[in-house]
Amino acid sequence: MIIQYYVGTPLEEIEGVREKLRGWGLRVQFNPGTAGPSPEAQIPVDNVFGAINDAHRREIAALDCVKTVIPIEGVPQNLALVRRGHRHTVTIPNPHGDRPVTIGSGQALVVMAGVCTVDMEYTLATHQMARRAGADLNRGGAFKPRTSPYDFQGLKEDGLKKLVEVRAQVGLPIVSEILDVRDVDLFMKYEVDVLQTGTRNAQNFELLIEVGRTKKPVLYKRGFSNTIDESLKAANYVMEQGNDNLIFCLRGIKGIGHSYRNQGDLDEIVALSQLIDRPIVYDVSHSAGKRSAVAAIGNMAAAGGADGILMDVHVSPDHALVDGFQAIDEEGTLQGMIATWRKLRNITQGAG
Repeated sequence: MIIQYYVGTPLEEIEGVREKLRGWGLRVQFNPGTAGPSPEAQIPVDNVFGAINDAHRREIAALDCVKTVIPIEGVPQNLALVRRGHRHTVTIPNPHGDRPVTIGSGQALVVMAGVCTVDMEYTLATHQMARRAGADLNRGGAFKPRTSPYDFQGLKEDGLKKLVEVRAQVGLPIVSEILDVRDVDLFMKYEVDVLQTGTRNAQNFELLIEVGRTKKPVLYKRGFSNTIDESLKAANYVMEQGNDNLIFCLRGIKGIGHSYRNQGDLDEIVALSQLIDRPIVYDVSHSAGKRSAVAAIGNMAAAGGADGILMDVHVSPDHALVDGFQAIDEEGTLQGMIATWRKLRNITQGAG
């Protein structure tokens, strides 16, 4: 819940309320983002987290120094747009390149493009192509979750080594999927810039806790069979570790008799942008599953207000270790897609 105090309430009274809340086992966070029209009219506000019940709300609302108690229903308070009143941005440091990448409302559309699965022969050329075409980050899977135990599982640590080698030459931050809590130290060793938690780990709470503790940017993907409510509550495990660098990623859900690999959840871009303050990314490749559909699905995602696009590219899809059929392989085509997506999002965001 959110507590608004009356303007001019003495600090000792507010501290008394906070002590009561802490005595109930709740966590209190002062909200510095709420102010009045002048410094003298600043509105004191607390965000309260934990197992809050109606009795708590009634008792706090009855206090003389409390103006309003606002319950947060449905959306975890850490992610709720109403908490800050504006969309949040996440800055991805780029010590290996020329500038950090900032994603979120008011920022340019961010494109994360690269190989679905890291290989030794084509990753460098692919990531160079992605950068020339306008990508901001390179994605690449060193560890691959596969439906069958007989399918290729990724190059693992050798794949991380390759990503680091390529990053040094290309100069873009890297996004890579982590599958297991036992690999957190390994990802820290190789300084992976953005930790991706995949759809199969959407409710792997122990993993979400551990990646949250790293304080690294985390790209959380919705589970392919999870409701939005379930996904937001799971993503909140990252935020509860004091990690404010969460990026929410939609990627389609399982459908029945659907034309593409997954049933698109594009409408959720609009819904979520009105509910949560996190940057929202759309994975056009895993939603589509077909190279021919990527551009159009990206158009819809960008026009819908997505803050970023995640996609597979490969200079030689026939030699891709995984999912070559959905990877964009022509630099000019990729460049045109990215330019179009950025124009569409600018129009949607009112930038002309």
